[in-house]
Amino acid sequence: MKNIAFLILFVLIVLAAIFINPQIEIAHGTDYDHYLTEEHLQKNQKELNSRIGFWEEKLAAAPGNFVFQKKLAGLYASSFKLSGDISQLHRSDSLLQQVNMRLPGQVGVLQSLAANAITRHAFLESESYIREAFGIGQNKFASSLMLADVMLERGNLLEAELLLKDITSRSHFDFLIREAKLHDQSDELDKAVRCMEKAAELAKASGDAGVINWSLSNLADMYGHQGKVKKAYETYLEALRYDPADLHALKGIAWIAFSKDKNTEEARRILTFLQSIHPVPDYDLLLAEIAAYEQNAPKEQEYQDAFVREASRPVYGNMYKSYLCQLKSNEGEVAEALEIATQEIRERPHPMSYQLLAWATFRKGDKALALDIMEKHVIGQTGEPNALFHAGVILKENGRRKAAEAQLNAALGASFELGPVVAKEIETQLRQL
Repeated sequence: MKNIAFLILFVLIVLAAIFINPQIEIAHGTDYDHYLTEEHLQKNQKELNSRIGFWEEKLAAAPGNFVFQKKLAGLYASSFKLSGDISQLHRSDSLLQQVNMRLPGQVGVLQSLAANAITRHAFLESESYIREAFGIGQNKFASSLMLADVMLERGNLLEAELLLKDITSRSHFDFLIREAKLHDQSDELDKAVRCMEKAAELAKASGDAGVINWSLSNLADMYGHQGKVKKAYETYLEALRYDPADLHALKGIAWIAFSKDKNTEEARRILTFLQSIHPVPDYDLLLAEIAAYEQNAPKEQEYQDAFVREASRPVYGNMYKSYLCQLKSNEGEVAEALEIATQEIRERPHPMSYQLLAWATFRKGDKALALDIMEKHVIGQTGEPNALFHAGVILKENGRRKAAEAQLNAALGASFELGPVVAKEIETQLRQL
């Protein structure tokens, strides 16, 4: 009898706790605090700097040696990814250009130039390099994969699909991650996740910690897109076990703390740490969003201004143009936003670039033209949550209530990915229908 009474009391306590605090937090500092230290990144940087120093000495002793130049170019590109120092990426490009001028037609050099151009979001330039490499024919498998990457970025899903179909190899890691990208862009997220899960299995079988980490970190992103936030969190933690300096995984955990847990203090703690060791503009943008959620307008403006100031530097090229375009649209700087959107479409004629143009056009006040752009280039061509949200608002303001409701509800289904600020705005828009 006492056992039954105890059981009933226990159940009542649990139910009361759930009722009082229905939000069960996913991110817990005790799981990842030991990764929030400089030493992991410093260790990786020290190893990389040692290798860079070795090859710089070799090149100093034999200036113009193209083997040394190519080796250094790859290391400088890796240094950019680790440090966020954009000058390292430009140093890599400079060396590769020197080699390409002296010894044109080297497929490996063209592929490296294409990869750097993708990183800089210079997709037209990247396409030029990789098509040249593809035409030469040597190492065609790698060139096909990279050309598929560029086609996916430029919104040419058909050519990407044909390229991948021609080299189908589902037991090959590099093929699977491209197939995952294709499914993701085709709004086949479940298929994309299955491909990435298979890629992660192959990575683990290889025993390469770097490849395992990369696959798990990207798989975690996809679980988040699916709304499987707990699974995403666990996968980020697994990725960190293979590379404790995985800043992308820590950033993903910060987003979970903010978007899912609504724990702004914890999210800000992680982002502030990341900003201190990896000074790139991205973190200011996320901190501005947290400030907006907290209704701290001065802080939001401060972070936005910091982001715009840094991301607008010519050294970054196109890397942050889409974010700048949306910010300027929302801030009423529509002339600049329209100019950026037009440039983005030229560089990347993807539905997500056209939705930037449609949104800037809408914010300018031309609702009919904005809807025309959306219907011709965006609606039905991408399931990206931000595009669904903007399409819903534009449809609503053009009196297309039923279609607007469908788009807005679809966007609301991705509220974790969009974040609580945009989710609240979607709910407001739906109430107004």
